Amino acid sequence: MLEHARVALLERRRLLPYFVTLAHLARRTGAPYVRPVWWGAPEDRSLRDCEDAFLLGDSLLVAPVLDPGAGRRAVQLPPGRWYDTATEEAYEGPAQVLVDAPLSRIPVFARAGAVVPVRGADDGLELEVWAPARGRTGGGLVVRDAGDGWDEPEIERYVARRQGRRVVVTREGEDGPVEPSCPVRVRGLG
Repeated sequence: MLEHARVALLERRRLLPYFVTLAHLARRTGAPYVRPVWWGAPEDRSLRDCEDAFLLGDSLLVAPVLDPGAGRRAVQLPPGRWYDTATEEAYEGPAQVLVDAPLSRIPVFARAGAVVPVRGADDGLELEVWAPARGRTGGGLVVRDAGDGWDEPEIERYVARRQGRRVVVTREGEDGPVEPSCPVRVRGLG
């Protein structure tokens, strides 16, 4: 049990840049960073009735296991393509899917095209990009933590698009698209 808690805490640490981004955006826009699954599709009744999962920002859907002893669980997915972050298996929503939910992990899904800032292996910022569906683009925002809390941080906008079998990520700059200034890791291409 202690090992499972350690794994969850390591994942929380890895996602810290995403949490910082969500906190800054919540302060600026008032949008909560923990959202109901119907946030982007309020007309979908099946999503409105979902009370056992939530969106973490626009990029991640978290579906904790709430039934003692359960090894699988049903997850109601909003419209679009979603990737199981553990297996990178893609699912098309809106749909209800049944996924493995061992005690060792909380089921988490990433929206196709999401650009999620994470802490990399060297503790520096890294962009985890979930492959957009063919013919689609994606993106994300990054707010770097200045550390002192005084300066208004810059919001970096990233765009992810498919080019053949590759995914290209660019940062929107004042003079047009520029290369990201941190490593990019693309997931979900398999």
